[in-house]
Amino acid sequence: MRVLAKGEDKEFRKYPKLLKEKFVFLNEYTTSVQAEHDPRGPDGPYQFKDRSVPVVVFKKWDGETLIQQLGFTPDPKQGPPALARLVDKAIKENGPVAPPKALRPLLKSMDSAKAALEKKKTGQAIRELLKVIKAGSDPKKFKDGKPQVALDAERMLDELRVDAEARLDEIAELAIDDPKAAEKQYRALLRDYAALPEIKKAINEALKGL
Repeated sequence: MRVLAKGEDKEFRKYPKLLKEKFVFLNEYTTSVQAEHDPRGPDGPYQFKDRSVPVVVFKKWDGETLIQQLGFTPDPKQGPPALARLVDKAIKENGPVAPPKALRPLLKSMDSAKAALEKKKTGQAIRELLKVIKAGSDPKKFKDGKPQVALDAERMLDELRVDAEARLDEIAELAIDDPKAAEKQYRALLRDYAALPEIKKAINEALKGL
């Protein structure tokens, strides 16, 4: 593994970048005889620590797991070539392990949107989701229709829109008894949802009616 990861030999020079960018590797061992018989892969444990044969786990860009199992070799020099053959075979049999070039910015924006939502930064998340939707609607780049990540972004945006509409209803009830508190909440909502035209319009109309 280290020989390939460092590309020390001329025949392995392509592998450092390949291993770093295109695969997730796990090369550990089981701790008991019982664990040796556990499923190896998405449905089973991944921890292989003390004994048994090494296992290499490949993850494609879309999350699909490709499993290849390595046995011990009597000659350590045969290990790197054997691993190199497994890498080449995985790519050949399973197609590209890196996302298509046109899809990469969408995946990046989706990751940013999810991170923003975790931090309660709704406005930032909405802007990133809108980027995904806009880019995914380009028929020149996606001739077979919108990619799944764009459809996921639309679903997430719809959920945020529903949340905003529910908040509008709650604030409208508050405005009956406490207009000042309602105004404060409307403006806070506007900061988060200004990127959605229909929500922005509804908030501004509500503010005018106070």
